[in-house]
Amino acid sequence: RGYNGIESNGRILTAVYGDLFDVSRRSDLYGIGGSYSLFAGRDATRALSKMQLDPSLFSNEYDELTDITDKERATARNWHEDFREKYDIVGHLLRPGEKPSVYLPEDTAIDGGYNLNDKKRE
Repeated sequence: RGYNGIESNGRILTAVYGDLFDVSRRSDLYGIGGSYSLFAGRDATRALSKMQLDPSLFSNEYDELTDITDKERATARNWHEDFREKYDIVGHLLRPGEKPSVYLPEDTAIDGGYNLNDKKRE
């Protein structure tokens, strides 16, 4: 479990709906001993969708969320928007078998999202 503030030189990331958020500046909340330390280095979407801090709801890998209700999905999307307003998106959580993309420096994001016309290096 990387990017939990320990194994990653202090960097803390959490995933919500596939987006990786850098929450390092709030290590008081997401770091060891913080109220939301369960989020560190994990996909928190399922836990947020259910509004529960149950450790079994956090995943160390991409969660397809195929079994959550529409209401839970909407709740998770609201949390995603909240995270977008507060923290930088620094990457995307890869699905099993998905290969990472490397973007060129001239690539830009539009409205906080990724431009689908970005050039990728193979």
